[in-house]
Amino acid sequence: MAIRDRSSLRAFALCLTTSCAALAISSGAVWAADPSGVWLVADQTARIRIEPCPTGYWGSIEWERQPGIDAKNPDPAKRGQPLLGTPILIAMKQSQPNEWEGKIYNPKDGGFYNANISLQRPDVLKLEGCMLIFCSGENWTRVPDPARATTGANASAQPHPRSVCPQQSSGQTQSQRRSN
Repeated sequence: MAIRDRSSLRAFALCLTTSCAALAISSGAVWAADPSGVWLVADQTARIRIEPCPTGYWGSIEWERQPGIDAKNPDPAKRGQPLLGTPILIAMKQSQPNEWEGKIYNPKDGGFYNANISLQRPDVLKLEGCMLIFCSGENWTRVPDPARATTGANASAQPHPRSVCPQQSSGQTQSQRRSN
């Protein structure tokens, strides 16, 4: 085989390998997108825990700088309860790669609005909410997960927070079946 042919073959193999590696990385990034975790809101007054649930991603208030009360909730039974644990992101379903659509609850006015979240980077989540034609948004920052620590004080077992997923009503359905 001529030297010129070997150089061409090496160049082709290098190009093919590089292309395959780039394709694998880019498709892996889209495939691996996941908004799960704890996010610090833009004004740093609260952290929201997001997790996958059967009905989509849900997020609730995990921490507040100043404890608040859900005074404006449209459900009278929930008014006056602490905001800690309140679902904020509701049934966010994937609409595109790195983007999920659903509802958001705003405890400041007790309203539910259409919203979407999108991963801008692994550590930045963009939230956009709309009321009629008016939309606004903000970027949330991922809080490092202390449970992933392998050394130091954070390596100790952390208590697992309560799930933000809504409770399934299958137990009620079964008990209703028994009474019929």
